[in-house]
Amino acid sequence: MPSSARQAIACILVIFGTAFFTHSQTVPAKGPTATISGKVTVKGKGLPGIVVTLRSLESNQRTRDKAVTDEQGNYVLSKVPPGNYQVVPVAPAYVYVDEQNQTKNLFITKDETIENIDFALIHGGVITGKVTDSDGHPLVEEGVTLYPVQANPAQMRRSYFMRPETVTDDRGIYRIFGVRPGNYKISAGQKHNWGSRQSSTYKQAFYPGTSDIAEAGIIEVSEGSETTNIDITLGRTLAKYSVRGRIVDGETGRPLANVPYGLEIYFDANSNGSTSNGAVSTSEGEFHFDNLSPGKYAVMIDRRMDNDWRADSVRFEVIDRDVTGLVVKVSKGSSVSGVVVLEGTDDKAAQAAAKRLRLNAYVNNENSVTNYGQSTTVNPDGSFLIGGLSAGMVNFSLERDRFRIVRVERDGVVYPKGIEIKDKEQIAGVRVIVNYANGTIRGVVKVENGTLPPNAVIYLLLQRLDETPSPFSGSRENVQTDARGQFFKDGLVPGMYEVTIGGIYARDARVVNPQAKQQVVVVGGAVTEVTLTINLDSTSGRP
Repeated sequence: MPSSARQAIACILVIFGTAFFTHSQTVPAKGPTATISGKVTVKGKGLPGIVVTLRSLESNQRTRDKAVTDEQGNYVLSKVPPGNYQVVPVAPAYVYVDEQNQTKNLFITKDETIENIDFALIHGGVITGKVTDSDGHPLVEEGVTLYPVQANPAQMRRSYFMRPETVTDDRGIYRIFGVRPGNYKISAGQKHNWGSRQSSTYKQAFYPGTSDIAEAGIIEVSEGSETTNIDITLGRTLAKYSVRGRIVDGETGRPLANVPYGLEIYFDANSNGSTSNGAVSTSEGEFHFDNLSPGKYAVMIDRRMDNDWRADSVRFEVIDRDVTGLVVKVSKGSSVSGVVVLEGTDDKAAQAAAKRLRLNAYVNNENSVTNYGQSTTVNPDGSFLIGGLSAGMVNFSLERDRFRIVRVERDGVVYPKGIEIKDKEQIAGVRVIVNYANGTIRGVVKVENGTLPPNAVIYLLLQRLDETPSPFSGSRENVQTDARGQFFKDGLVPGMYEVTIGGIYARDARVVNPQAKQQVVVVGGAVTEVTLTINLDSTSGRP
């Protein structure tokens, strides 16, 4: 194995794909173990010296299990306990042949031997250049960001969402490796000096020398190529301005001290982000932000403030000077109170946990992009009181995975879409009905009369049938099969479910989705087995 490959392994850059299961999963009972094996290849030839790691999808952490490919590119992961896993080769200089099939997900329940978990790689490209200021001086530790040309235009415009691929060295030189073949644009500096991982003081510029991404040069990367002299000059520093204002009582106008506040930034008409560094208003109710670049912002009251109070965010725009005189008015909010009731289980542990639930109440209204809300810990007797709410439609959620809100009632009436609350109104007598979600569905999708493309992903929909869908209950759950067509979903409320093939997706292939469904009864504390069979008779093929 070449020494450079060993060095690359020693400097492991962990590459992980999107988590296979988005919800918390419970590890099946320990006992038996499995063996996972496969091959890592480049153009059909085994690639030696590549570290293959095993990531647990329950804990969202990389396990200690790893293997190194031999001279033929083969690897073996031994003594793998039951659980949900993701198998990932660590090869920073390479990219996957199939971008949509970068990792292999496996659900393991028993003592078994799993073979042919293979990965096909190709050499990635390299882009290198130098970043300097207008006087030709090299800029050290300046972030450099890569943009795929084929990205959605809206994503291309939102350059503040992109994180630097690398930073320059002490000579101002950068080198980006492991780049997938395609067309790219590249920039240094940053569009905003807020909310970025880097701390550049220079205005964003694209190669070969423009601030407009639409006018940026296109860099073509092919397999194993190295594109040099992609130099960027940063000429203008980002302007910095300060913002000042006061937080006051909305009724009396008196200043309010020690009120936590934060900053929102508006990227465009449909998206924004927020940050808070723990700052609180002074004894005179004053707040301030420093070092803001031109853009649209808002000052917000942090939700850690007193539960009874609320305030609308105050928007402002920084153009070419400091902003002063902003006033944030804090007022008494609406409130909702009632009781949380656990139904459908005699499990003592569940009953004890239900007394420690944290209940969120959030409000949807037509006047704000933000869903303003508050939360509280449920009292031992199940009662709760949540204040500081704005007017609108109140919905609820829980912060514990094993519990699900199945309905919300008041005076015997069920509110499937939420409860309307008016400004400064105090609503009492709400009953939040909760079930203990300890059911599990485990199954497999079998294929008849054909085979799916190797990169195909099967998505399934789990629909609870014995209830009225509501924003609280989570009656619809999504799951996808692993590399062997198996699937697993726990944290389900007991009841009748319909398991349906939601879709089959494959890159560079056309798959007509066959219909397959099955109704099953999920029992609390038990595993329900499901087998779905799809018939591919004349339904799949290459376009």
